[in-house]
Amino acid sequence: ILLSEITNRFLVRIDDFEVQLKNIVGKLQRNNNKNKLDQIFQYRQKLITSKSLLIPMEELINAIEETFLNEVVKTLEFNRVRLRIKRAMTLVQHYQEEMETLLHLEEAISSYRGNEIMKTLTVITTIFTPVMALGALWGMNFKHMPELEWKFGYLGSLILIFVSTIAIYFYLKFRGWTGGILKERKKKSLF
Repeated sequence: ILLSEITNRFLVRIDDFEVQLKNIVGKLQRNNNKNKLDQIFQYRQKLITSKSLLIPMEELINAIEETFLNEVVKTLEFNRVRLRIKRAMTLVQHYQEEMETLLHLEEAISSYRGNEIMKTLTVITTIFTPVMALGALWGMNFKHMPELEWKFGYLGSLILIFVSTIAIYFYLKFRGWTGGILKERKKKSLF
């Protein structure tokens, strides 16, 4: 009877935990950041603590059954506590799996976002390389720079910069290397 009441308290705590877990999943869908990851680890710690407290109770039930055999197995209280402990352990294991899934999801989202950031920086750097290279070249102070004497040298350099930048952009787009970085992010998307 005492074990049954203790286990019942665990079941109430697990129900509270379920509500917290549903809240964190909803928050992750709306806004994914470092604080949410910290909350996931705190909830994971609560689960580990609950499981470590339930394991001795499960062991005690097995010891009682081993000691008293058929006498105790027939009692209503023993069967009730055995079922409560079994239910609590099942719930804890289920929520542990859900927490691991959340952590893997968080890891995948972070990895994807990091890759997209690196891809974006690479594409931007590649697209603006002609502008920077030609600007650096014409910023030098050499004595003999024939294009400075040309009548349409300034216009020609602007056209060269513009055409080379557009050519690189379309080459990257044609090869599929820009991916979705130039498209707007959907509001409900985790990515």
